[in-house]
Amino acid sequence: MKLRYLVLLAILLIKQISVISQEAQQKHHRGVAEAFSEIEFKEIIAEEERSGAYELMRLRKPNPVIYKPVFEVEPEKILYTGSQPSGQNNTQMMKEVSPAPDTTFMGLYDTGNSIPPDVNGAPGPDHLMVTLNTQVRIQHRDGTEISTVSLGVFWASLPGSGTFDPKIQYDFEDDRWVFVTCAGSQPGSSRIYMGVSATSDPTGTWYLYSYIADPDNIVWFDYPSMGFNKNWIVVSGNMFGGGFYSTVYVFDKHAMYNGEATPQFDRFTTTQGFTLVPAVTYDAQEENVYLISSADGNQGGTGYISLFKVSGEINNPVFSLTGHIGIPQPWAGYVGNNGDFLPQLGSNEKINAVDHRMENVVFRNNKLWATHHVFLPANNPQRAAIQWWNITPTGEIIQHGRVDDPTGEMSYAFASLALNQFEDMLIGFNIFSANQYASGGYAYRAHFDPPNTTRAPFQYIDGLAPYYKTFGSGRNRWGDYSATMLDPVNSVDFWTIQQYAELPSSGDRWGTWWAYLRIPFEPVADFAVNETLIPLGESINFSDKSIGIPQEWSWVFEGGTPDQSTAQNPAGITFNNEGVFNVSLTVTNQFGTNTVTKNSFITVSSTLLPEVAFVADRNLICTGEQVSLFDQSLYMPREWEWEIIPSTISFVNGTDAFSQNPQVVFHEYGDYTVKLTTANLNGEADLTEFNFIRVGGKDVPFVEYFESESFNENYWTIVNPDNKMTWELTQVGGLNETTVAAQLDFMTYVGSVGQRDRLITPPFDLRGYSQMQLTFKHAHARRRTDVSDSLIVYISDNCGQSWTRLYQNADNGSGNFATHPLVEGFLPEVPTDWCGGGYGADCITLDISPWAGQTEVKIAFESFSFRGNPLYITGIRVGPTVGLQTNVNERSAFILYPNPGKGKFTVRYSEMMRFSEIRLFNLSGQEIAMFRNVNTGDEINLENLASGVYFIQARAGSSPEWTKLIVE
Repeated sequence: MKLRYLVLLAILLIKQISVISQEAQQKHHRGVAEAFSEIEFKEIIAEEERSGAYELMRLRKPNPVIYKPVFEVEPEKILYTGSQPSGQNNTQMMKEVSPAPDTTFMGLYDTGNSIPPDVNGAPGPDHLMVTLNTQVRIQHRDGTEISTVSLGVFWASLPGSGTFDPKIQYDFEDDRWVFVTCAGSQPGSSRIYMGVSATSDPTGTWYLYSYIADPDNIVWFDYPSMGFNKNWIVVSGNMFGGGFYSTVYVFDKHAMYNGEATPQFDRFTTTQGFTLVPAVTYDAQEENVYLISSADGNQGGTGYISLFKVSGEINNPVFSLTGHIGIPQPWAGYVGNNGDFLPQLGSNEKINAVDHRMENVVFRNNKLWATHHVFLPANNPQRAAIQWWNITPTGEIIQHGRVDDPTGEMSYAFASLALNQFEDMLIGFNIFSANQYASGGYAYRAHFDPPNTTRAPFQYIDGLAPYYKTFGSGRNRWGDYSATMLDPVNSVDFWTIQQYAELPSSGDRWGTWWAYLRIPFEPVADFAVNETLIPLGESINFSDKSIGIPQEWSWVFEGGTPDQSTAQNPAGITFNNEGVFNVSLTVTNQFGTNTVTKNSFITVSSTLLPEVAFVADRNLICTGEQVSLFDQSLYMPREWEWEIIPSTISFVNGTDAFSQNPQVVFHEYGDYTVKLTTANLNGEADLTEFNFIRVGGKDVPFVEYFESESFNENYWTIVNPDNKMTWELTQVGGLNETTVAAQLDFMTYVGSVGQRDRLITPPFDLRGYSQMQLTFKHAHARRRTDVSDSLIVYISDNCGQSWTRLYQNADNGSGNFATHPLVEGFLPEVPTDWCGGGYGADCITLDISPWAGQTEVKIAFESFSFRGNPLYITGIRVGPTVGLQTNVNERSAFILYPNPGKGKFTVRYSEMMRFSEIRLFNLSGQEIAMFRNVNTGDEINLENLASGVYFIQARAGSSPEWTKLIVE
């Protein structure tokens, strides 16, 4: 993680300009980011393990002050006023109900510490993100959770605290996630956090920025709204404290996307509107970012909204009011009872409706679309309705509609909309009634539906209980908003995430729920097949991959039987003739027909044999442990036969030697060779992997410098009882041999006092040895004088079933264990920071000769935490005290078997190699035999050798292969 704190020099970072525009004071400040952090999401996860539980204990209460701004609309600034509809009310909903979702699933549940949740989320090409006041969750697109962290933890690498009001978008043109959050609800501490992902993958790198919300420290920033175009990310919000006005921040989008440390921003203030919402701009060439706000819902019988824009050059943006747009269908912008207005079943307590502020805006096809909820009728509100607008950039009304129940039985609030390339529209919202619990739904409008209308709402998530939770604020808060987004995969389908009332648990609860809606359009045909190169007479299965939701399918299979099909996903199409064949698919729905033909798509061969391949879930085990073997052979094998040598194994869990993916238990120490023979309709093929499974442990000498990508890559395991922070790989300095060590970071391990974490080696095979030792390097410095952290070393000769303590130590101030003087924070950087380097402790050498001659020997390094500085270990060596220093290759191309064995041994090596000579050494390095011109399959007689461990050097050219031989 890179973190930079940047001093804000007023002369360099802030440029203040004051202008008078239409009798309103407007200020312009220019500056750069206060701080920048480049961070991997895995680092955020690690921080969540350290401090996430404490973040979720912090209650998040709503702003206690209620503002009800009303903006007088001056006639000379009115751009357009719509006409009163005549005859049938053209803002009514259609009778046709909106289509059902393709799928729905959970977003996030109530953690019990925040009202409101501030519901927001967005889809990406491979992920979903949910961002609430409580937590941030990354999901697969099927709803499966990938990771969940606290909102405050996500931003913990930046200065400041007290996060709230998060919003997330996916930038479809640049394939980046864009994230905004407020921090600090007091003047002087108020910040805007901005985050952009380095790629389309939110689990990778993020560039995080902190911006001072008010350079004068008079007001604080609330309720962000976010939009963007090709040049800028625009964030607006409302300022409270020692004043009241709105602000618009214009950020250099590509400077942030490039990870620059000090991207420029421009800050504009205005008293001409409240909650100005920037447009998410889909038109790639659009130079301006437009903003819309609610103005006055009932000024002389007309309701008004206001239109603003950001224009100008990238590094010199200009913010201005364009004007006001009105309709002669007024509404109320506020309601009494502190906003608790929305009815619910089972309770006399109403749910808070906030006000009529604009919720979100989309710019597409040179048109603006916006939505919010309003209170009707204007002079005596009895219900809430969704209001939506479709206007031109100059303010002319193209369409205006409402999702409304004039009977007053249903109320709809907290709207958000999305628009696809065809101008189909989805508005997501919450649904309230005295006859049901608070629920979530949406209203759909197809581009060919009558103007000014939507279809009737579809409720996709039902509320489950009454809801009342105020945290003493006097308001039963809900919302404040929701999210409805276009799917970036095809720019046609929609996602929405809505709040609903969950079943109570230690109090009333809310929940959030996703819905995914597929939209039909003129289809585009596409398909896939499970195999394209197949044996003669084989059958294959086809899958429709068309978009546009086809209703009819017509397949033609050249050379296939049958040669036609009308199924969506035809299976069992057989090809009985050798050759290369075309396949075509025609798809149809109410919008049209489309055909795709894939030429030379299927190849049928009478000589194609399986290409055999297989893997195991583990290649190093202890006796009695289970291994799963997985066939990965190509070209449609139908039969499998596994041969394992030696045969001291058992097939378990209903599998046998003829299963495709058997499960096997190995009963003896040593190396096992695995052979798989597979057959397809053309014939058989096989593959043999020598010494594929090792039972009983690794050979020694063994040295670990932790230069693999992960612990488990070299069969290390971790015991982490509290499932929080534990051993991890980290970069270190001061050693010639390596730059990596295993670390336990006691210092940032919140709640770790008394916790024990074990880092456990792979098993070792120490047969044939009478002397053995363990050595390792460590680095540690005490952080406090009153307590110390400890390292304990254990050994086991039964694969970790029981342990014997070998060593324990903690520094007592004399340097008996520490390698560096007392310090706050410690990372070894120079040789003297390590054991034996000059200060304090020598490196540790432990005699483990009592375990020599055993198999399945494991060693555990256990930490005992008192929240001191991190502890580092590396250069772990297990080996004989004297002997041959060989580079033993456990997967050598040269093999003697059986191994272990006695008497006579068979030579096996790849036919691609030829070993000119074979030399045999004892543990002292003495050469005791040599063989020349040995071919694979030859037998070597070693009956005169005493029992013990020997090393074999087989030379092919100038490169020797080393392997260990155990003579019984």
